[in-house]
Amino acid sequence: MSTSGKKKHRDADEHFDAFVEWLEVHSRELMYASIGLLVVAGGVWFYRQSNERQAESAVTALSEAESAITSGNLPLAQSDLEKLIQRYGSTNAGKQAHVLLAQVHYDKGEFQQGIQELNAVTGDKDAYTASVAMNLVAAGLEQSAKYADAAAMYQKAAAKAPYKTDHDVFMASAARALTTAGKTDEAKKIWTELANDDQSPASAEARVRLGEIDAKAGA
Repeated sequence: MSTSGKKKHRDADEHFDAFVEWLEVHSRELMYASIGLLVVAGGVWFYRQSNERQAESAVTALSEAESAITSGNLPLAQSDLEKLIQRYGSTNAGKQAHVLLAQVHYDKGEFQQGIQELNAVTGDKDAYTASVAMNLVAAGLEQSAKYADAAAMYQKAAAKAPYKTDHDVFMASAARALTTAGKTDEAKKIWTELANDDQSPASAEARVRLGEIDAKAGA
């Protein structure tokens, strides 16, 4: 072996020996670091498993509450939904439970309580969920004879709706509420926009409503 080759070999041995010595000195730190990584990995796994189990339990609880509603047992449905929200409020089933509980309150004529339940969902990051909740809030306001407020909320729901069909349906509801509130000019503006859109699911009704408004104005 040449002199330069021997030198390189000695240098490699020295580097290896130094590395082994470093491992020996830092073995405790490495062991704790490895344990820490395992703990983190285990924590992530447990979190995911826990969330999955929680979601499954929430769906089961929601199904039981829906069965109670179907059977007409509103007191049991209300109790089940309240428990579901308390335990699994952050899950998708928990959000649906707020909507179902609001409907239970509506069926009992408790519109303000229903609106309060829906308010927990109107700010949801999912636009569809939020718009549906807003629409139901508007329905509760309308049932409470707060027609102007209902119309404003229907329009908020329409603005939030991610789908044109929902947007137009909500706007039609707003126009009806405005008409009931005596705000015919505002209602007519909405009906005119809907009537001019042949693709709108509300276009046929809009033309009928405009005819009714014109007829009353002529009378």
